[in-house]
Amino acid sequence: MVLRFLYEAIVGFLTFVAILLFGEKGFAVFALLAILPVIMRVAKVKADERELLLFYRAGNVTLAATMLAIILIHFTSGWTVNGHLIGDHWMQLSVAAVLFCHGIIGWLFLKFA
Repeated sequence: MVLRFLYEAIVGFLTFVAILLFGEKGFAVFALLAILPVIMRVAKVKADERELLLFYRAGNVTLAATMLAIILIHFTSGWTVNGHLIGDHWMQLSVAAVLFCHGIIGWLFLKFA
């Protein structure tokens, strides 16, 4: 599960940066998430009951972190990064924030729980 959470965090971060740099075209980086089942199968990682519980608990905490990220995106919606207005890509940035937050929070839960 640690591999899964780290992969989610990396893909979320890369998607966020790609959207800021390339606009809507940067959301194509999100397609890297489709490789996750292959990685999990090759790594032969199966979650036990405790890890599944932490996975769902991380999802609940991610909701709060995502709300804060969306508020931050809203306050910076007037900013322009690399010629792209943040407000024009708020939905894609929010999806990337969900993925990044879920990865980081899940990793922290597994590390310290």
